[in-house]
Amino acid sequence: MASVVTRASTVSCGHVLPPKLGKVELTSTAKLKVGDNPVVLGISGATVGDCGTVADPNTSTKPCTTATAAAGFATKLKVGNQPVLLETLSGTTDGTVSGTPQTALAWKAPLTKLQAS
Repeated sequence: MASVVTRASTVSCGHVLPPKLGKVELTSTAKLKVGDNPVVLGISGATVGDCGTVADPNTSTKPCTTATAAAGFATKLKVGNQPVLLETLSGTTDGTVSGTPQTALAWKAPLTKLQAS
């Protein structure tokens, strides 16, 4: 069983270079809540702020600005017929390092009492 991602969770791109966080802006209007925080149903298209990667057109390096895809959804727990995102999430952003698309998303959250599979 895996914990669910809520709006109180932190999802970031893989370029967590202090003091930058590369934080994905989590939004949700789901009615299912954990500790007053709605569960997250997806992050594709979400804004990524403060990616630690520095743009360099000479190496085709671009900081992450948008989450482009996510995987790691519950197979059984759904809200409005949409699966809930779990702590096992993985995904991609629009960022590149030396022309290579970035596939790392990191997750951190307070422990939740709601778990799903």
